[in-house]
Amino acid sequence: MIDSSCIFITLGSVFEKSLLEAYVTEHGTDPISGEPLSIEEIVEIRGNNSVVARTPEQASIPTLLHSFQNEWDALVLETLTLRQELLKTRQDLSTALYYHDAAVRVVARLTEERDEVRKKLAAAQAAV
Repeated sequence: MIDSSCIFITLGSVFEKSLLEAYVTEHGTDPISGEPLSIEEIVEIRGNNSVVARTPEQASIPTLLHSFQNEWDALVLETLTLRQELLKTRQDLSTALYYHDAAVRVVARLTEERDEVRKKLAAAQAAV
């Protein structure tokens, strides 16, 4: 069970307070990026821990089914969004790899041409 959460302001990461404080005390760095971090940069998150009981109307089977359907719809929508983002990221990666491959080929061709010109220049200088 988490006692209390805390947030590291500059990156917005959320950690369990006692674990983060122990890590920072021991290492003096951010556990994710490795950048220097002090205990003063950590802010505790305080929230309302009380749980409100459901009313009898909210606990009825049709209401629960409707609630589950809404949660399922939200989950499916999130999955769709993530898949679309994954597809776009894959396309961006494919394009970047294509451009990188083309650039490598151009550099290889230019290096080859440079070497040929140097050989011809050296041969011409030797002939003179």
